[in-house]
Amino acid sequence: MSDIDIDITGTGLLTSAGAGVHRAWEALESGTPGFGDGAGLPWPVAAVDPRHAPWPDGARWQNIRKYAGPGAHWGLAAASAALARAGWEDGAPAGDQAGDQAGDQAGRPDPTRGGTVVAVSSNGSDELADILPRLAVLAQHDERPIAELLYDEVPDYAYIRSIPSQLGQFVALASGFEGSNLSVYGETGAGGLGALALAVRLIRSGELDRVLVVGVSPPLPLTTAVAFDREERFGREAGPGRGPFDLDRAGTLVGQAAAALLIENTAAARARGAAPLARLAACETLCAADRASATAAVVDEVLARAGRPADLWWAHGCGSVAMDLAECEAVAPRLGAAVPATSSKGTVGNALECSALVDAVLAVEALRRGRLPAVGLLEKPDPALGAVDFVVGGPREVPGAAAALVTALGHGRDAATAGAAVIVKGS
Repeated sequence: MSDIDIDITGTGLLTSAGAGVHRAWEALESGTPGFGDGAGLPWPVAAVDPRHAPWPDGARWQNIRKYAGPGAHWGLAAASAALARAGWEDGAPAGDQAGDQAGDQAGRPDPTRGGTVVAVSSNGSDELADILPRLAVLAQHDERPIAELLYDEVPDYAYIRSIPSQLGQFVALASGFEGSNLSVYGETGAGGLGALALAVRLIRSGELDRVLVVGVSPPLPLTTAVAFDREERFGREAGPGRGPFDLDRAGTLVGQAAAALLIENTAAARARGAAPLARLAACETLCAADRASATAAVVDEVLARAGRPADLWWAHGCGSVAMDLAECEAVAPRLGAAVPATSSKGTVGNALECSALVDAVLAVEALRRGRLPAVGLLEKPDPALGAVDFVVGGPREVPGAAAALVTALGHGRDAATAGAAVIVKGS
């Protein structure tokens, strides 16, 4: 696989703070957490307001709206924002229409050289899990052929969602990209870094010139939420002193979000006149015997590939007693005490399937702005976490920072997947 340089040219976010990267950034800098009562659940949730994800206008979009679940609305909002920020409108780049190596007759980039990778849940929020138990019972005794049974019993939108995902099809339609359309499901994707790493492979293999990576973490079905809570406890409070890395943290702080990044082969991006927001130097996910081993190995891998140390660390840091400890034990020795560290999850929560994509977008902003926001709800850093320079109390100026390390861990006591990325300041 070649060492093709990759630019990040567009980013989009939808969080509890609202629609737009700037909304999330403002919430982090002001220390304004977005947690509510969780709609009757025993844990608070940093929930997305669906009104911040309006459906696109136009007859084409209105005709297919009936197929769209909440995840599609949210993901499409983030994807559209990333495309707009990258200068890409209605399936074609705005402004300079200089084409790629295989552009069409109008000089526009070849749509088959663009693709999509989505990070989505494998639960009922995106697929068929909500109706599979009933189908399993029916299949035991129902006399209808399986094709007829599915046609009669499965809502139409479920067919759309499962080929390969509802979100992937809408994102491909919004972007106009006609290349590979792939999905990375569930927590094995390390908060969306699995999807981003796959996108990197698609570009560096020469298959594509650009990939739109979109992740969505919609409301968890109750059964899934309870299972996650039993596997590794969710936090019951979201107030000062209960944030990530705090001495009194008491469980993962749950959030909802959608995030999108458009990454492009640097040569192809420059050919169409796109200015990079940042450069993606390395991204990888790994499985190992345990999450500490996976985290240590994947951080070593991306730092080696990037060929430079990190100047700031955007940590997974979710409020879990065990997970925060494992992350710090694995990462801190590889960075040194002088590298400032933060986390978004004390403000916008842990959006499980796309949490690391959220952090990657925010890390781009930190490098561009030369500032690092404080860890939300962190008051007393836990001394057991070692010599980590957490940003506490307010934003910190980091004008010389040129590279950010983003880390992600899978949820659950037995989770053994971790991801990491190195993002370099754009030139």
